[in-house]
Amino acid sequence: MFEKIRKGIKSPRKALRYFSVMVRYALRKKTGILFFLGMDSGGVFELIFRGYKLCYGFEPNPERFKKLQRKYSKYPNVHLFNVAAAQYDGEINFNITSNNGASSSVGHFDEEWKKFKSGDIKITKTIRVPCVNLLTFCKEHGIGYIDDYVSDIQGMDLEVLKTLKSMIADGKIRTITCEVTKDGKHNIYSDLPDNTESGFRELLKDNYELIAKGSGFLVDNQMDRVPDSMWEMDCKWRLKEKCM
Repeated sequence: MFEKIRKGIKSPRKALRYFSVMVRYALRKKTGILFFLGMDSGGVFELIFRGYKLCYGFEPNPERFKKLQRKYSKYPNVHLFNVAAAQYDGEINFNITSNNGASSSVGHFDEEWKKFKSGDIKITKTIRVPCVNLLTFCKEHGIGYIDDYVSDIQGMDLEVLKTLKSMIADGKIRTITCEVTKDGKHNIYSDLPDNTESGFRELLKDNYELIAKGSGFLVDNQMDRVPDSMWEMDCKWRLKEKCM
């Protein structure tokens, strides 16, 4: 289980950190609600899901979803949905990519993005998938509070988070972690809206404070360095004390 997460992590220190995170979440009393958008059967979700009373996972890629179902069907606290998060309920075009679907998105790559320009990653096919508006989803499932919200949805993180604007304004999401485009760069998907850190800051500035940056699992109050060559990074915000 941990081998899959550790694969590709060159730093033994980081590998040990990930293992300690998994153990800590596994041993703690199950509490709260986790929303996880854009899942990987060997990624961050695997580290933390055991620590929550309820987990809602969203993954639009049918092949990746099948693997998730096989892996997590035995856990009663995990509820999986084979849908894309979007601004509306219905269907949407979804582009499957050559890197085992890891960069699959509703958008198309910017031609100047290094990995697309080199041919390392490309779109192999486009399919239609169901999509949901998360605010509507929350109302239909009686969800009035989200403890931790994690999003890795390939260029659509900010746009989808905006659909929860009313919950953000009311302080109904405790922490928010998203894949973010660095300021000074632009979305790696040319036909998708703004996903920059500045855009997130504008949305969250009244009620939230930035508490972590980096790549992968983030440590609170730690700003890890992200290589200049990378267009994206992960950022985590926490609800300000005055809003709790």
